[in-house]
Amino acid sequence: MKTPVLETGRLVLRPFCMEDAQDVFECWECDPDVAKYMFWESHNDINKTIDWVKKEISKIDADDWYRWAILSKETRDLLGTGVIYVEEEYGKFEIAYNFGKKAWGLGYTKEAMEEVIKFAKEELGIKEIMGRCAKENPASGNVLEKLGFIYIKDIPYECNRGKNICEGKEYILKL
Repeated sequence: MKTPVLETGRLVLRPFCMEDAQDVFECWECDPDVAKYMFWESHNDINKTIDWVKKEISKIDADDWYRWAILSKETRDLLGTGVIYVEEEYGKFEIAYNFGKKAWGLGYTKEAMEEVIKFAKEELGIKEIMGRCAKENPASGNVLEKLGFIYIKDIPYECNRGKNICEGKEYILKL
């Protein structure tokens, strides 16, 4: 199924396009603070961001990968990204998200991911979603809990392409 456009009260979630590359780079890819607890690592090379956007565009029609550019309805500024995908290691769908600093603490993550979860349940028929976060990133854990995820167990958690292994938490949401 093609990644659809979704909307909330304040946000538009849409597939990425090549015109997003510079905004992606400026919003989060070049910011080590945003990447601190992410699987990927920040960089200062727009060409890496262009390659990432191309990869995301190539997956728009996939049945196991749905990623959105998340924009403000009011300003059309790119705020962040959200994804639901099949995590092969677990054989389950997992959600993940990250937002640029200008969007931190404003409730955008919960608002966007509620719409993603609704899509997963109603359109994909998913019955269970997992989520993971670093223990050192309690804001992400709080989002998962506000979305109804239940803590399952502690896990090792890789950040920055495995350069930093920290303690993490695994969560499950039954739909």
